[in-house]
This record gives sequence, structure tokens and C-alpha cells, in this order.
Amino acid sequence: MPLVASLVISLAAAAADATTHQPGDPGPGAPVSTGAGWLSTDANDYNLSLTADGRRLVFGRSPTGDFENAQVWMATRESGAWSAPEPVFAARPGGRDSDPWLTPDGAWLYFVSDRPAPGRADDRKDMDLWRAPLTEGRVGEPEHLAAASSPGEELGPEVHGGALYFNSTRPGRPAPLAIYRAPVLADGIGPAVAMPAPFNEGQVQGDLTFSPDGGIALFWSVRGGSREPDLFAVMRAGDGWSEAIRLPPPFNAAGMDFTPAFTADGRTLHWASQRENAEGRADVVALSTDELTKALGATLRP
Repeated sequence: MPLVASLVISLAAAAADATTHQPGDPGPGAPVSTGAGWLSTDANDYNLSLTADGRRLVFGRSPTGDFENAQVWMATRESGAWSAPEPVFAARPGGRDSDPWLTPDGAWLYFVSDRPAPGRADDRKDMDLWRAPLTEGRVGEPEHLAAASSPGEELGPEVHGGALYFNSTRPGRPAPLAIYRAPVLADGIGPAVAMPAPFNEGQVQGDLTFSPDGGIALFWSVRGGSREPDLFAVMRAGDGWSEAIRLPPPFNAAGMDFTPAFTADGRTLHWASQRENAEGRADVVALSTDELTKALGATLRP
């Protein structure tokens, strides 16, 4: 297995916190485990995404931290209570569906998969980009986003401002794992181009997401002498972006922190964290974005 693919698939796990919160609830001054026992479990749980109305969520889950046999899971909330999450797609022995993301209106589910598709050799195991429509909560037939996919690994899809963002190990990339942008068209997804600096300045980077107002972008990266992936932030600066800032504790801790995502109201940041879990499995944690504002203000203060 290539080094980068090995790194990506060994994203890992978070230790449970004594205090737990429901998805969408902001944590206090330190990250707290989200949905303990049903969302954050003894499995490898990551990539939480909620609709804007807070009534549907998806996340990725695999039995172990190597992301083998990963599946996309979904839960719905009625009268304040979340249903037990269930797999969205039928399990495929040895297959992987991962990195789910819901559009805020709940109309589309984006994800990555190694499932068969026209033009893909049957023995290919790299992950391509896919999406599926949702109608009244029911997931429709998945669509292979061939124009933006490649023979490399595609991971971490999200749509913001009319563009699909994701990470890829495709040939010609500016880094072993780089962040790409592709236009969302009326009839599908267009060809992808690599993001400029400061996004692709590290050895590897991925899981790009944006705050609801578009003023802050978060992603994970290995750069600047770091030896493991940490969360980084960049901020709008005119028509461009600031330099990347490695977030301080408690956003980053021992082990990998990855798959950041803002709630639609901008009040809460969720991400997956390893936090010294030696078994390599992840939990989803939550923290108020007030803490992010404080961290960025302290970092930028002269």
C-alpha cells in the first residue's frame, strides 16, 4: 500500500470524555465526546455531517482504525430524539463507503467508495467520488462522479459556494495528498484543479471545510516540521487567504485530529480525534466555535 494511502487509512481514534453532548450542541472550553454510545462508540467513528435543520446526520464508521469495511451511517431526529443510526448502503464484503457529507438542505449525500462503476476495472480498490439524491429521507441511486475522480484515492468531499472540494492522490498532484476543487454543474461535476497556497503547502492535507460565512477554512495537514496530522485554519484576506495557522490545544492533541465540520448556524465545530487512543479508533468531538475565535485571535495577536 502506498505511504500516503497508508497514512490516510490509519486515521484514528478518540478517547471518550466523561461529559457527552448531542450533535449540534456546542461543547464548553474543551472538546467533548458527541453522542457517546450510539455515534461515538468502540468502533472507528468520524466525518459527522448534519443538515441545516438538525434533523438528519451522517457519519463514517469502520470496525477498526484502518478504515477497512467502512460504511456510511445515518440517523434522524424526531421530537428531539435521535433514531438509532443505520447503514445507508448494503455492506459489500471487503468494500468501503466512507467520508459522507450532506448538503445543508438534505438534498444530496456525497461520499467516496471503491464500488464498481462503468469504466472502473473490477479489481480496483481506490476510492472515487460519488453522490446520491435524498427524497423524503430515502437515499436514491448513487451517481459516480467520474469527471472529478481519478486512478488515485479521492477522499473528504464537501460542496461550498458551487464547488466540490476533496483530497486526492492523483497523478500530477502538488503534494502526495492534495486538496482539489471542481465546479458543480447542472449536469454533474466538472474537472478538478488543485487548490493554491496556503492549502497545499504541506506534505499531506485533506478534509477542507468552510465556516457558514466563508470567512474561515479548516483542514488537517502535516507541515512545518510536524510528524502527525493536525488541524489548521486559514482566514479570508481580501480576495485571498491568510497563511495557514496550526490550531493550538485543545483542537490538536496527541494523535490525529481530522474531518472538521461546522454546524449550519456556525455555533459548533465537530471533528474526529484520536487523542491518545492506542487502538487507532476515532470518536467525534464537539467544541463551541467561540473557542475557535479565541484561538485564532490569540494566534494572530502581535
